[in-house]
Amino acid sequence: MSKIRNSEETKERILCAAQSLFAQRGFEAVSLREITAEAEANVAAVNYHFGGKDALIDAVIVRHMMPVMTERMKLLAVAQQRADESDGVIPVVETLDAFMRPFLMVMNESGENKALFAKFCGRIMSDVGSNLPAEAVEQFSIMVQKFTQALSQALPHVGQQELMWRLHFSFGVMAHTLMHGERLVEVTKGACGEPDFETTLKRMIDYCIGGLEA
Repeated sequence: MSKIRNSEETKERILCAAQSLFAQRGFEAVSLREITAEAEANVAAVNYHFGGKDALIDAVIVRHMMPVMTERMKLLAVAQQRADESDGVIPVVETLDAFMRPFLMVMNESGENKALFAKFCGRIMSDVGSNLPAEAVEQFSIMVQKFTQALSQALPHVGQQELMWRLHFSFGVMAHTLMHGERLVEVTKGACGEPDFETTLKRMIDYCIGGLEA
């Protein structure tokens, strides 16, 4: 029993070390040896538990993104229930909130370092994009379809092609803010304030609404 427990503890240390290093430096820049050194494990343990670096990357992404996508779908369903009581159209602000807030929810529930968690999520959006692990592809496709449909209904004056670009730009805003949110504080020497994540979330949503509704 202790061997199983020790094996699971090693696996957990590898996952945590990989996430932290990926968040700080990116998926390609970090070597397996750096991960195992941080996790106090060896390369053989990575191969045993995951089968190699690519599979480890997939495991770390799935570990954090699946809960985020699940929460997105839950929040969108709740927003749709509210909308069905009126005209059936979800307001843009509620669709964006359902898409962006789950990062904050999962981050708070994880108990992990918030800045590193946010940076890691930003890395996934910017470095990985739609090249998700096979385990997450189907859920991701369904999620994208549902959110795009909701925005199309709320923005009938925006053509489908134009909407795709506006969503692309909105994702860029989110990825950049998650990865580099602290940089603005450094560059402005604190003149921008030091808002909490909830305030930053509201600012991102307000900004993206302007672009989507233009």
